[in-house]
Parts: sequence; structure tokens; C-alpha cells
Amino acid sequence: MSALSKNKERRREHRAKVARPVYVEATDTNGEQFEELRTTRDLGRWGFYFVTEKRSYQPGMQVHAIPAFGCLNSEYEGEVVRVEQLPTGEFGVAVRLLSVVNAVPARETVTRSTFESFARADAPIWATPAEVLR
Repeated sequence: MSALSKNKERRREHRAKVARPVYVEATDTNGEQFEELRTTRDLGRWGFYFVTEKRSYQPGMQVHAIPAFGCLNSEYEGEVVRVEQLPTGEFGVAVRLLSVVNAVPARETVTRSTFESFARADAPIWATPAEVLR
């Protein structure tokens, strides 16, 4: 395989280099659920990339994710498509967003509460939902 084809871009869309909070929940290979609040390195309409210390992520793993887009956050089911070991000892994780999850009350955890606080921080305090959607 040539160096050119090895590094060929396979994304369907451009990703913006944007640092936004993202809540990620998954189940590892031992069946243990875990969650974390990370920061995206880049994101697009169909996916995002973040860095973590956790070794638990594997390609094909299903995740529940909420990328913070300000006042219009949606819950997604996603799939890990790539895991890279970084020189720092951390792992880069690429997630493809598969579908929006219905608004079902989720279990409340400290990590999720913290995420929701950060996610709402970008919305103006004075904006009503109708104003935000205009």
C-alpha cells in the first residue's frame, strides 16, 4: 500500500477543528458500563473525534453520546470507527453518529450533570426556546 492511499481521507464531510464538551457512555468488553466527559478535537454533522486515557474503546463498539452544540444538544447512538494510540499514551477515538435517540429521561449521574451544565453555558440566558430556533 502506498503512503498516498494509506493516508487518503475517507470522511464524507469536512470536520471542523472545534473543542466542545462531549458526554460519552458505553459498555466495555467485560460488560461494565462507563461514562466520561471529554472534549472534541474535531466534529462534523456525522461524527466527532476525542482523546481519552481509557483503553476501553474498540472499533465497532456502540456508544451513547451527546456532543455539545450549545442550546440544541441531541442524544445520539454512535459507533467507534477508529482508535489510535497517541504518543502521549492516550487514545484518539473517532465516533460515527448513527441516529438520534428519542428524548427519554436518562439516569442522572455527576458526569452527565456536569456535561449538561457546560453544554448549556453557550446559550444566552435571555434567549427563549422560540428565539433560539429562529
